[in-house]
Amino acid sequence: MKTDNPNDLAKRIKKLRQLHGFKQERMAQEIGLSQTAYSKIETGDTSLTVGRAAAIAKAFGMSLTALLEWEENILK
Repeated sequence: MKTDNPNDLAKRIKKLRQLHGFKQERMAQEIGLSQTAYSKIETGDTSLTVGRAAAIAKAFGMSLTALLEWEENILK
C-alpha cells in the first residue's frame, strides 16, 4: 500500500490501535502527546512527523516500515 495520502496512514493507525485494544489516551501517553493531539493524527487533521510515526510503530511493536506498509483492507 502506498502512503501518498496522509489520510490513509491516519486510518491505518486508527485501525491498528483498535486491533490492539488501545484507547487514544494510552497511545497519546505512549508517544508523549495529549489525547487531543493524538486524535488529530487519527483524523488526519495534523501532520505526522517521522519521529511520531516511529513512536506509534514502536507502541504497536512494529517497525516504521511495517507501519507504513501494513494493509488489512482498512480503506474499503
